[in-house]
Amino acid sequence: MSSMTVSIDAAERDLKNLVDQLHLGETVTLLGAEGSPVAVLVSLKSDPAKGKVAADWLKGWEELAKQVGRAWKGDKSAVEVVSEMRR
Repeated sequence: MSSMTVSIDAAERDLKNLVDQLHLGETVTLLGAEGSPVAVLVSLKSDPAKGKVAADWLKGWEELAKQVGRAWKGDKSAVEVVSEMRR
């Protein structure tokens, strides 16, 4: 569902279900008695699946950093080496 249109009466009867169906940025246009748009309902809730993907991605990078740190053999840290390369 990305955008839909419903009457104010229908939205009033089933507002909780309507809001539950919406994802971040999706909209519902509410129509008045004459059938013309009178309001727009916009969801501000985030998608929990996207949050999990981001958390998993970060966890993977943190694990990679630990592996590199354990295997590092140089006298200087990786941060020092990169800093020198950027000069």
